[in-house]
Amino acid sequence: MIMNYNKPFSVKLFWVAVVALLGGACSKIDEYKEKYTPNGETTYTGKVDSIRIYSGHNRIKFSALLSPDPRVTSYRVYWGGRADSATFTVSHNEPGGRIEQIVTKLPESEQSFEFVTFDASGNKSISSYKNGTVYGSRYQESLLNRTLFGSTLDTSLQTRLQLAVMDAATGVFDTEIRYQKSSGDSAVIHIPLAVTDTLLKDHKYGSEVIFRTWYHPDSTCIDTFSTAFAKFQPVSGPTWIDRTSRYVKNYGNQFQRSSWDGSRWGILADWTTSADVKNSSAGYGGYELRSSVGVLSMEGGWGLPAVNNGKIYQVINLPSAGKWKFTVPVDDQGTVGTKYIAVNYGNSLPDFANITTASYYVNFSNMGAKAQPSIEFTTTGPQTVCIGFVASLPNTGSYFKVKRVTLSWLLE
Repeated sequence: MIMNYNKPFSVKLFWVAVVALLGGACSKIDEYKEKYTPNGETTYTGKVDSIRIYSGHNRIKFSALLSPDPRVTSYRVYWGGRADSATFTVSHNEPGGRIEQIVTKLPESEQSFEFVTFDASGNKSISSYKNGTVYGSRYQESLLNRTLFGSTLDTSLQTRLQLAVMDAATGVFDTEIRYQKSSGDSAVIHIPLAVTDTLLKDHKYGSEVIFRTWYHPDSTCIDTFSTAFAKFQPVSGPTWIDRTSRYVKNYGNQFQRSSWDGSRWGILADWTTSADVKNSSAGYGGYELRSSVGVLSMEGGWGLPAVNNGKIYQVINLPSAGKWKFTVPVDDQGTVGTKYIAVNYGNSLPDFANITTASYYVNFSNMGAKAQPSIEFTTTGPQTVCIGFVASLPNTGSYFKVKRVTLSWLLE
C-alpha cells in the first residue's frame, strides 16, 4: 500500500491562498471607500412623509408626518429651486409625530416645496417633495365684485337690495355690505351667495352703501380674498309708497260685497253707498259681478233709473302729516254723465250739486275709457279723510266701472 503523506500540506496551502485572496479583495474595497467616501459612510436621517400643502395669500401652511428617528433635530423647507428656505427645530412631542407650520412672504406662483431633515451632526435625509399654490395680488385683482342691480322699498319702508347670481365654481361665497342706519350708526351685513334679495334693516333712506365680494379660491386655502369696495346708490329722492292695504279697506283687485242679488248686483263691503246708486230692482247697487270679477260700479240706463246724486265713499284715518295721492285706474266708462273722484277732510263727501266744496276733486268724465285720475293732497298731522266718487248719470246708458283704488304716501 502506498501512503500519500502530502495531503495535509495541500489543504494548508489551499487555505493560505484563500486568505491571501480575501486580503487582496479587502484592500481593493478599502481603496474604493477611501477614493469615493473619504469621510466615511453616508448616514441618512429619517425623512418626512404624508405631506399636505394648504394654499394661502403669499403664504402656505404645511403638515407632515415626522420620522420617528430620534436623531432628527431640525428640518428645512426649500422653495424657488432652493433659492429660499426656512428651518424649523424639532420636538418629538408632536401628537402622532405630525408637524405643522406656516411659511410666509412667498411669491405668487405654483411652487415645489422640498423637505429635508437634519441631525445634530448635520446628517440629512433623502428629500421629500410636494407642490402647492401661493395666491397674491394678481389673483386678487382678477376677482369680480357681485352686481347690485336694483333696490326697492318694502311696505315697511325698509330698503331692499337685489343681487346678481354668480357661479360658485369661481370661489365666491359672500358679499359684505356696509351702510348707515337711520340713527347715524354704521351697520355691516354679509349676504351668502344663494341669497339674491336682502333687507337693509333700518337703512337711512337715500344714503349710499358700499360693498365688496369675498372669495375662497380652493378647498385647501387658509385665506379668503375680497374685491375692492364699490359704491351703490339705493332708491333715493322723493318716491311714492303704496299704503293702500294699510289704510283702505276693500280696495279692490276683486271688490268684496256685503250682500247681493245672487246674480249681478250687490252692496260694497266697507264703503258707504248713497240710495240712488242702489237702483237695481232688488235695491242693490255699487257692486257688480262683471266677467266674474267684483267691481265698484255706478250705472244708469238699460232698465236702471238715473243716478242723480251718486256717492260711494270710505272714511280713512291717516296717522301723520305728509303728502298723499288717491288714484283710480278706471276699468271702463261711458261717454255720458259727469263723474268725479274726490277727497274731503272729514267724514263725508258733498252732494253732486256741491262738489266744488270738496277739499279736492277731479272730473274724469272725458279722460277716456281707461282713465287714471288721481288727487294729491296733504295732511298737517293725524287726519280723518273721506275718499270716493261723486257722479250724476242719466238713464240713457251711462256708467263707470273700477277694479281697484290706490292710496300712496310721498317719502321725501
